[in-house]
Amino acid sequence: MGRGFAVLVVFVVAAAGRADEADDKLAKQLTTVVRDPRLTTAQRVEAARTLGRLENRAAAAVPDLILQLDRLRGAEQEPLQEAVIAALGRIGSPAREGLPAMARAKGRSVDIDLAIRQATDQILAASDSQDVLALTKQLLSSDSSVRLRAVKALGNLGPAARFAVPDLTTTLADRDPDIRRASVAALRAINPEAAASESVVRSIALDLRDADPAARLLAVRALARFGRRAAIVIDDLQPLLTDPDPDVRRAVADAISRVSP
Repeated sequence: MGRGFAVLVVFVVAAAGRADEADDKLAKQLTTVVRDPRLTTAQRVEAARTLGRLENRAAAAVPDLILQLDRLRGAEQEPLQEAVIAALGRIGSPAREGLPAMARAKGRSVDIDLAIRQATDQILAASDSQDVLALTKQLLSSDSSVRLRAVKALGNLGPAARFAVPDLTTTLADRDPDIRRASVAALRAINPEAAASESVVRSIALDLRDADPAARLLAVRALARFGRRAAIVIDDLQPLLTDPDPDVRRAVADAISRVSP
């Protein structure tokens, strides 16, 4: 059975390799059509549109499409320029290297500028999605520095990282306080309008036991701002009424008055 499984794996990998080679070959053939000045504009446009329909499987065509876009000037063969730009957009993340060429093509016509805006949005959205996937995997790293960098990077992506919210909810309970705090900030950056969840409130409450009075004070003040949404941690706040730090004691008294139901 083990040998049969190994053979199956080899077959699948080989088949995938052949599929990739076929995609690359087709993409190269189509870019040859796109770049051939002896063909009609309609034929070249249709070849570019076909590349777009292949999406990221047409990644091998990106360098030739960029070259073609740079060779055209002004509104020369405008339908072809639009088709090339649209193809780059549909190819997605692999076409990121084409963004400078599209920037250089701005101002040629209103329609070309519109195509550039749409393609740029498509490329960046696809790139962000790939970034989110890679970063969420890093949240599982045993290295806390890797987890922290991933959390901060997801926060920097803002709303584009919305699919990482369930993973960031998990890191709210991370054993590293810096990662917990960064997770709270990241969730706020991803969805600024969202009300504080129970997970966020409980994550902040973990800092009430921090040895650093400054960390305790910041946690108390944050919980106070949540008002009654933080009532679930009132039992964690009450012991700090006798905290050795006077600033913490004053802040806790105020927080309890705000969060009490």
